[in-house]
Amino acid sequence: MYALVDCNSFYAACEKLFRPDLKHKPVVVLSNNDGCVVARSSEAKALGIKMGVPYFQVKDYCKHNNVAVFSSNYALYADMSHRVMNTIETLCPTVEVYSIDEAFLYLADYPAAMQDLKAYAKSIKEMIERHTGIAVGVGVGQTKTLAKLANHAAKKYPATKGVCVLDNEPWIRRLMQITDIGEVWGVGSRYKKRLAALGVTTVYQFAICEPAKIRQHFGVVLERTCLELNGQACIGIETVEPKKQIVSSRSFSHRVTDQQDLSEAICGHVAKAAVKLRRQNSVCGFLDVFAKNSAFSEQEKYVSISGQYQFITPTADTRQMMLAAREVLARVYKREVRYAKAGVILGGICQHDEVQLDMFAAVDSHECGDGSEKSDKKEALMAIMDELNSRFRQDRNQQPAVFIASEGIKDKQGWQMNRQLLSPCYTTRVTDLLVVK
Repeated sequence: MYALVDCNSFYAACEKLFRPDLKHKPVVVLSNNDGCVVARSSEAKALGIKMGVPYFQVKDYCKHNNVAVFSSNYALYADMSHRVMNTIETLCPTVEVYSIDEAFLYLADYPAAMQDLKAYAKSIKEMIERHTGIAVGVGVGQTKTLAKLANHAAKKYPATKGVCVLDNEPWIRRLMQITDIGEVWGVGSRYKKRLAALGVTTVYQFAICEPAKIRQHFGVVLERTCLELNGQACIGIETVEPKKQIVSSRSFSHRVTDQQDLSEAICGHVAKAAVKLRRQNSVCGFLDVFAKNSAFSEQEKYVSISGQYQFITPTADTRQMMLAAREVLARVYKREVRYAKAGVILGGICQHDEVQLDMFAAVDSHECGDGSEKSDKKEALMAIMDELNSRFRQDRNQQPAVFIASEGIKDKQGWQMNRQLLSPCYTTRVTDLLVVK
C-alpha cells in the first residue's frame, strides 16, 4: 500500500499561515516578476480566478473582491516544505519526496500502519497540521496511481475530511465512475482528448480497457497507468538520483541592453547552478550560456544567442565556471538586442569521484586562477562559501553573504526580478520574525 500526502494550495497556505487576518479570505500568489497567478486559496478558486491568468487581467477584480495578492516568496515556501517533509519522514521509514508539496509513503515497510490504514492516515494529517500549520490531504491506495486518485477524492469531497483510503473494491469502482479521466496521474490534456475520441471519459472506463490495447495506441507509460488502476504496482518508490542536467534561468523585470548587466545576470545563474551541482557532489563537463529577447514582441525580431564551453577537466568551481560563461558571452553577444531572459545549463554531469584527471595536468588561465591552485584547495574554498551562504543571508531576496564580484551588487541591479508584493521571510530571516505584543 502507498500513501500520498499533498499540501492544500501550498503557496497560498504558507502566506496565510503567518497572517491570521487572512484565514477565511481569498489569497493568490503570482509567478516571477508578478506575471501570472500560480497559486490560489480555496476562497480565490470560488471567486473564479483561473490558474495561469496574467495578473494585469484580474488586478481590478482582485481589488474589488478584497483578494490578498502576494509575490512568490521562495525562501518561505522552501522552508515550510522542508518542515512538512521532515515531519513525514518521522512517520514512515520509506518516503519519496515527489515535489515541493507532495510525498509518497510506502506503507508495507511499516507494519503498524497496515493494521489500521485509515487511523494511520488520519494521524499523518493531524501531526503535519499540528507541527507545521499546513493543511494536507492524505490518499491511500494499493498503487501510487490509486493513492493519487484517493488524494484527489480526499481534497474534492468534504465528507472524507481530508483522508481517503481505497481498500474497498465497491468504493474504488464508484469513485472511478464519477471521476473524470483527466484527474488520473499521467493523463494530460492530449491523452484526454484522444481517449475521449475512443469513448473513454471516466477513470472506470479507462481502467476496464485491455492494457495491451492501451499500449498499442498510447505506449507503455499509459499501459502502466491502466495496470496501476487495477491494483498492479508498476511504479515503485524512487530514490533520489543526481541530476544529469542543471538549469538556472529567469526573466528580467525589464529589458536588458547592456553587456555588463547581461554578464552579471549570467554569472549569478552560474553561481546558483554551481551550488546545486556541489550539493549532489557532482561536477560538470560543459556549460551552455543562452539569452534571448521576447518571442511575443511585435516591435522587434526574435533573437536568441547561445554558446558552449567544454572543460578540460569536469569542475564544480564557481570561479572557473564564471570565467567560462563570460568567455562564451563575449563570443556570442549581439548588440542592440533587448534581452528579456538569460540563463545557463550545466551538462556532462558526473559524480566527483568519477572524474578522470588530465594526464598532463594541463591547466590554463581558464581552468585555474594562477595555474598552481590545487584541486583540494578549490574544493575547500567552495565548501566554505557554501557554508557561509547557508548560514547567512543579507536580504529577503536571498542574496549570498559571500559572492564572486562578477555577479555584481544586487542592490544596484534594476533588472532583478520584480516582486513588489513580497511577504516577509518569517522563518528564515531574524528581522522578519513575528513580534507578539
